[in-house]
Amino acid sequence: MSTVVTAADTAAIPARPPAWFVAATGLLALTILVLAVAETDLRAHYLIDNGEFLSVFGVVFVLGAGLVLYRQRRLAASMPLVLPWLLYPVITQGDQIIDNLSINSMRIICHVLLAAIFGTPVAVIVMAARGMLAPRPGSRRTVGGLLGWIPGVRALAEGRRREGVTYLSVALMTLEMWLADQYLGTLMIVTMIVVILGVLAWGSLPDRPQERTFRNERIALWALTAGVVLSLGVYLGYKNAPGAYQGSPSFFMDPAKQNLQYRLDRVAVPPGAARAPQAPEQAREALVAYGRMFEQLLAGYHILDRNYTYDYHNELFIRNTPLIPNYRAAGLAKVAEARAMWMAAEPLMAAARASVQDDDPLAGLLDDVRAFGAFCFDRAPVAEEMTAGFEKTKAGLQHAAHLYEGESKYLGTVLNDIMQKHQRATDAPELSSVTTEFVRISRGIYEAYAHHVVGF
Repeated sequence: MSTVVTAADTAAIPARPPAWFVAATGLLALTILVLAVAETDLRAHYLIDNGEFLSVFGVVFVLGAGLVLYRQRRLAASMPLVLPWLLYPVITQGDQIIDNLSINSMRIICHVLLAAIFGTPVAVIVMAARGMLAPRPGSRRTVGGLLGWIPGVRALAEGRRREGVTYLSVALMTLEMWLADQYLGTLMIVTMIVVILGVLAWGSLPDRPQERTFRNERIALWALTAGVVLSLGVYLGYKNAPGAYQGSPSFFMDPAKQNLQYRLDRVAVPPGAARAPQAPEQAREALVAYGRMFEQLLAGYHILDRNYTYDYHNELFIRNTPLIPNYRAAGLAKVAEARAMWMAAEPLMAAARASVQDDDPLAGLLDDVRAFGAFCFDRAPVAEEMTAGFEKTKAGLQHAAHLYEGESKYLGTVLNDIMQKHQRATDAPELSSVTTEFVRISRGIYEAYAHHVVGF
């Protein structure tokens, strides 16, 4: 189909966002959408937690871009694309924002943010389509083939902007409802329906005269400035709030409680040269027994972490992810089994240590592993007691999940640190028959949570 549009048919075309700004915003919008629906073991979540400072650079970028667009008198037309840049710093502080709220307040805040996150890629695509399809004075637009079947495309090409924007937006948001169903839940589907109804209501309004669609550039600049101040204010306010939010394991993430961590300097690295022990099988058996015990402890923590997480998400998003029946008891039973394994391994470790001289690098490894085992089982009842209090409310399930996720990550992190500290023992050819299996087990424990972002 070909449509001829003359200058008499169409008023002057308003300023449009530049292609570079549309492309940059589209990339950011898709990234944030993926992060919103993905699981916590993705390396991409570096952008949410450890890389949250990148969001500040994004705000600086959009402020600079806004000044350039203001000088070009294109800022007002580009304002819908500013939102994701201002939203990113707020998202990085999401858990802190909803901490200590009721489950209903959490639902409202989360779904308002998610509505903005889901809507932003739609806005980017629609604005790009408007720029490519909108007719210009004296030009001809041809829309045929499969492109013509996309809702709203033909209307945009024929100059019916409001109708085209409405149909294309609704079509894209309808597709996004699959994501809402697969990764979020019923409440997000309802939220999307409400947004779609709002877009349809906007689309039913008559088109305003073209000359009234030009936004005041000065108002747009003030809006951008206010948005930057608000975004950075929320980011800095929650990031620098005193203490740690409840969902973090206190000794791990609260700067005021760092003295509760396992101190790696509690055991000195022996100065002697590595040498084969008098009873290598005894030392190997002790290390492997401790490794299996740490594996069992992680198995219990993993059950608690994942099932508390799914339970909380079931409440937050009104979904129905299957859970292990009575998962708390199942997870704590694994922890109890690990404690029994530790008690059985302790005599083996004591005998192995007695056969190794104090200046032997293997002695330092045995002492650190033994001390960390005792630390873990001093810590386990504290985590159990804390989560028992958290799970009394639906909102508290989030904190219980984050705590056990942190415990799991910390377990692997310290084991990895111990191996690095005692490399003279773990890397020594003379001790390979003693340490190889323990190193393999410990690395597996570390890798299980190495890429998790605690509390996301």
